[in-house]
Amino acid sequence: MKHEGEEVHLNTEEVSGGDKDRSLGKMLVIGTLLAIGLLSAVWISGAVRFGQAHPDAEATAAP
Repeated sequence: MKHEGEEVHLNTEEVSGGDKDRSLGKMLVIGTLLAIGLLSAVWISGAVRFGQAHPDAEATAAP
């Protein structure tokens, strides 16, 4: 850190806190994909279990 009058100049390592391996970004992407997969699995299994997978097919099959 350098002081030049009233200004403070920081290098990139000081600003980032030394974290350069992008582990937080990877964790956020993986967590988001897992959440999407889990919610999709719950939604699809619920639709199949309660017979709502193809609601149009049931309407045309009924006499």
